[in-house]
Amino acid sequence: MDKAILVGIDLGKYNMEYSLEELENVASALNIEVIEKITQRLDKPNIKTCIGSGKVQELKNIVQHTNATMVIFDEELTPAQIRNLEKELDTQIIDRSFLILSIFAERAKTKSAMLEVSLAQQKYLLPRLVGMRSSLSRQGGGTYNAKGPGETKLELDRRVIQTTISKTEQAIKKLDIQRKVERKARTINRVPLVSLVGYTNAGKSATLNTLIKHLELDSNLVYEEDVLFATLDTTARRISKNGYPDFILSDTIGFLTRLPHEFINSFKSTLKEIENSDLIIHIVDGTSKEKDLHIKTTKSVLKDLNCEHINSLEVYTRLDLINDKNDLDGFWISNKTNENIDLLINHLYKNIFGEIIIVKLRLPYNKQNIVSELNAKTRVLDTQYLNDYVYLEVKMFQKQLETYKDYLYSYNNSK
Repeated sequence: MDKAILVGIDLGKYNMEYSLEELENVASALNIEVIEKITQRLDKPNIKTCIGSGKVQELKNIVQHTNATMVIFDEELTPAQIRNLEKELDTQIIDRSFLILSIFAERAKTKSAMLEVSLAQQKYLLPRLVGMRSSLSRQGGGTYNAKGPGETKLELDRRVIQTTISKTEQAIKKLDIQRKVERKARTINRVPLVSLVGYTNAGKSATLNTLIKHLELDSNLVYEEDVLFATLDTTARRISKNGYPDFILSDTIGFLTRLPHEFINSFKSTLKEIENSDLIIHIVDGTSKEKDLHIKTTKSVLKDLNCEHINSLEVYTRLDLINDKNDLDGFWISNKTNENIDLLINHLYKNIFGEIIIVKLRLPYNKQNIVSELNAKTRVLDTQYLNDYVYLEVKMFQKQLETYKDYLYSYNNSK
C-alpha cells in the first residue's frame, strides 16, 4: 500500500480543510494510506514549487522520517512544479486532478466510460510528460510506481499520446452518434427524460432503485454502493405506473468540487444526456455538513454543460437520519424507509406532464388501439360505445393532451 502525505494550499478561495478531507477519501478509495497532512496559507501558489521554500524543506523532512512513497497536492500542478518538487523531495509527486482521474480509471467498467476516462487521462498527461517523467518511473510497491521511459522515449510517447487522443475522440464520436439515434427515437415516441444529478455519493442510484422497487417495475436495479464514484456510466430505466404515462429516469455520474477540466471535456458525451432532459432531479445528501457546497458544485457543473435553464427539482435524501423533522426546508425523502417516495412520484409527474385535467374524447371505432392506450396510460372515468364513435371521459395530465387533441370534445381542470 502506498503511503502519502497530503499538501493543502489555503488561498482563501474554498474550504481547504474539507477539500483535504475529500482528497483523503479519494486516496483511501484507491488504497492509499494518508499518513500526514500539511498546509500553508498563501496569496498565490509559488511558481516554482507551489508551496514556499521553507515549507518544501519541512515537507522533505517529513518524507524522510515517514518513508512516504508519494506526496499528493490538493492543487493542480504545472509540469515545472512537478519536476522541481520531484527533485527536492526525491519521491513521487501527484496532484488532485491526477488522483481524481485515477479513481475514474478504476471505476470505469463500460466501453464508453473507459474511453472517456482514457481521453481525460491522456489530455492531462500530454503537457506534463517532462514534469512527471521521474514520478511515473519511480520504483516501489505502490499502485502508481511503474518504471517509465527516458527522454528519447518520452518524445515518442508524446506522439503516441497525441495519436491515442485522436483515435479515442473518434471512438467517442461514434458512441455519441448512437446516443443521438436513441434520443431521436425517444423524442419520436414522446417519452420524456428525467436526469438524476448531484454530488458523488449523494444517493442518486439509491433513489432510482427505490423508485424501481416501490413501483414494482420489471427492471434491473442499478449498481449502488456507499463509495465515491460507484459508477461512471449513465444508467437509464423506464418508469411505468398503471394509469400514468411513461418517462425515462437516468442516473448520471456524481460530481466533486474542483473537478479537473479534462473531466468535463472528456465526459461531455455522457453528460450531454442531461442537456436533453425534460426535468433534472438534483439529489442532495441532506445530512452532509457541506451540502451547500455540494449544491453549488452541482449547479456549477450544470452551468458548464449549458443545462441551468432546464426545470429542476431539489430533493434531499437520508430523511431517516434526521431527528427533528419539524424545521426542515426543502423536499426530503428516505430511500431506507420510503418516506415521501409517493410524494416524490407525484412531484415528478406534475413537473414533467403538468396539471391534471379531465377531458372528453370522441374516437372512431377504427381507433381501438388508442382506446387501449388510454386505459393503460391515463385514468378512464367513463366509456360509452355510441353509434358513430367511442365516448371517453378521461383524467390525464395537461401535456398528454397533445397526443389526443384530434379527438378532443371538451376538458376541464381537475382539482
